[in-house]
Amino acid sequence: MPTNRSGLLIAILALLVPSGAAAQGTPKVEIFGGYSYLDLTQQPRTRLQFAGLNGWNTSVKFNVMPRLGFLADFSGHYGERGRIPETIESLITPGQFQRVEAIPGGMRQHTFLFGPEVRLLQRNRLTVNVRALMGVAHTSPLVLQLREPIRTRSGSITQFSFPSSSTFAASFGGSIDYRITDRLSYRIVQPELLLTRSGTAFTGNWSQYNFRLSTGLVFTSGTSSFGPSIQPRFSFGVVGGAALTDAFGHETTGFTGLNGTGPIRSRSYSTLKDYAIGPMIEVGLPLHGSSIEIDALYRPMNLTTAGVREDGSLNSISPATVVTWELPALLKYRFGPGRMKPFIEAGPSFRVAGNLNNAAPSPYGATGGLGVEAQIGKLRISPVVRCTHWAADPDFAGSRSKRNQVELLIGLSF
Repeated sequence: MPTNRSGLLIAILALLVPSGAAAQGTPKVEIFGGYSYLDLTQQPRTRLQFAGLNGWNTSVKFNVMPRLGFLADFSGHYGERGRIPETIESLITPGQFQRVEAIPGGMRQHTFLFGPEVRLLQRNRLTVNVRALMGVAHTSPLVLQLREPIRTRSGSITQFSFPSSSTFAASFGGSIDYRITDRLSYRIVQPELLLTRSGTAFTGNWSQYNFRLSTGLVFTSGTSSFGPSIQPRFSFGVVGGAALTDAFGHETTGFTGLNGTGPIRSRSYSTLKDYAIGPMIEVGLPLHGSSIEIDALYRPMNLTTAGVREDGSLNSISPATVVTWELPALLKYRFGPGRMKPFIEAGPSFRVAGNLNNAAPSPYGATGGLGVEAQIGKLRISPVVRCTHWAADPDFAGSRSKRNQVELLIGLSF
C-alpha cells in the first residue's frame, strides 16, 4: 500500500511540475473550456434593457505556424432580460396615459465563431494571444409579460414577444494564459468585444456591441514541427467577379391593394446579375498544397418589387439594392506540382446585410469551389467557380433570396 501511494504521489508531482524544454514548443491542438459572462447592451429600438448572462465558453485551436492558429469557438449564455418602462397615451381615451412595464423573461444566446488567433507574447509561464473571429449568434425567443395589460379598442395587449433570430456575429479580443504544466494552463482572463446584428426586414439592421469575459483551463496536445519544408506562406490580394444566378427568385409576396381592374399583388425578383469584389488574405498550412483563405466580398443584390394585376400586367415597379458583404473562410487544397495547379475549396460563409428593402438575407451558409491557380512570378491568378448554399431567410422577410448561389470569381494575390 505505501508503494502504491508513493507511485500516485510521484505521478501527481510529474503532472504539476513543468518541464521547461517542452513548454517552449508550439502544441498542435489547444482546447479551452470554462466560465463565461456576457454583458448585453441596451437596444434603443426595441427598448430592451441591459442584461448580464452567465454561461460557458469552449474553443479548439489548431496551430498552423509557430505564432498562428485557427479557432473554432462556441459559447452559451443564459439569464433574464427586461424592457425599459415607458409611459404611453391611452389607446382608448386620448389625453390619458398609462405606465407600461414588463416582467423580465428568460433568454438564451449561443455563438458559433471561427477565425485566426495570434500569439502576441510568450514570457516564461505567461502567454498573450489576440484573436478576430466571425460567425453566427443565435438568440432564443423572448416573451415579456406586462404587469398591466395595454387596453385597445379591439382587446388587450398582455405581452411583448421577440422571435428567435440567427444573425451575423464577430468577436475581437485576446487572452492571457498562465502555464501550470506542459499540458495544462490556466486562462486568467479572456476579454472580447462581441458584435452582433439585430433587426427585422421592416425596422432595418443595427449593430449591437456586447462585452464577453471568460476564464478557465487550457489543455494542449502534441507538439508541432515547423521545418524548412513547410514554407509557411502569407499572401493578400483582391477577389472579384459576377454572380451566375439571380439574387432573388420570382416570388409573389402577397396582396397589396386594389385598383379599378381588380386586386394588386406584390412580386419580387432580380432583373440583373450581381457583381462581387473585395480583399482577401491567405495563410498556408503545414500540409503541402493546403491553405486557408478569408475574403470580404462586397455584393449589392439586385431586387425589384412589382405590383402585378390579375391578368399578369404590371401596375408598378420599384427597383432597389440590398447591400451585402459575404465573408467566406475556406480551406483550399492544390493538386500537383508546377505553376498551374487545380484546387478545391470548402468552408463556412457569413453574410452581413443592410439597406434591406423588405428583405432579410440569411447570415450564414456553406461554400464549395473548383478552380485553377496560375503563378506568374510572385503573382497568383486564381479563377474559381463557387457555389454557396445559404440557410433559409427568416419568416418575416418580405422578399426571399435564392438559397443556392453560384459565382464566377478571379483572385489576384501576391
